[in-house]
Amino acid sequence: MTSVFRIDVNAQVQALRDLDQAPVSLGLYPLLHGPHDRIILTGMGPSHFAGLPSWRRLVSRGKPTLWIDAAKLLDNYDLITPDSLLIATSRSGVRAELIALLKTLDETTRPAAIVAITDDLASPLAAAADSEILLRSISLRSSQGFLNALAAHDYLASMILSEDNDDISITASVVAETTLPIRLREVAAAFAANPDSRLAYIGFGEHAATSFYAASLTTEATGVTAEGYIGEQSGHVIRQKADTHLTALLFSGRDAANSAHSQRLASDLVSAGSTVVVVGPADVAGSTYILGPTSHVSAQLAHGVVVAEHFVSSLTAALAATATP
Repeated sequence: MTSVFRIDVNAQVQALRDLDQAPVSLGLYPLLHGPHDRIILTGMGPSHFAGLPSWRRLVSRGKPTLWIDAAKLLDNYDLITPDSLLIATSRSGVRAELIALLKTLDETTRPAAIVAITDDLASPLAAAADSEILLRSISLRSSQGFLNALAAHDYLASMILSEDNDDISITASVVAETTLPIRLREVAAAFAANPDSRLAYIGFGEHAATSFYAASLTTEATGVTAEGYIGEQSGHVIRQKADTHLTALLFSGRDAANSAHSQRLASDLVSAGSTVVVVGPADVAGSTYILGPTSHVSAQLAHGVVVAEHFVSSLTAALAATATP
């Protein structure tokens, strides 16, 4: 039987504040500003998904950047050059694919610099790195450190670009204020009551990270196979799958172009009879609408993540109730 997944918003807020107040290694800045021919962001699962917004940002600023999970990078390790900057993310620091990758890096293939984003300074990942950012989320359960990973990546990308990072204290305040909409609980209950239900999370722009994370969390917490999509790339596929059995959650933030894409897709899904939740500024008739904050991008991302966590929590409760004789 599905056990109820519960989120601890207060603990996540405190973890973000701990990260905000933590010192950063003085050796990190010169490592990031070497003559690198490419930047490689890698990891597995949610730790890897957290690097997607930074990848988009770095590419948009003209930085040659790859976002590739550690398993694929292990099969294509020739992508790592002697002038590469390798940024590896793993909360535990012991993810098997990452450790296997690090073992392939000898004196001839080792990149110019390895930076670890992790919770454990004593982990093999941290030991192999030239410097690290500690996530300060070790007190959280394994499925709830995603916000700190997003914040750490924003900080690192900002340092690479010599730009200001988004204010983590503002992100923490937005997280603290994000509560469960009653209608979201009703959507979860309706999904659980229909044995033919299918679930899709669709993120536009940076919010694709939220869709991948939410799908992974849903499968982990409920056993339900959920799909995560990049909205700009998958609209045609999603429209083909739309019917009365589909429940779709769309995340777009405040970006005007992403919001317009989200609104058009949401309207088409509603017309096909699907159950649609829109998180962002675009209110679509027939959908469940959750207004996003007007804060910076990191806070918008965090808001969507917490909304998704609330939905998964409601879904586990609804599935457990459905399974009760």
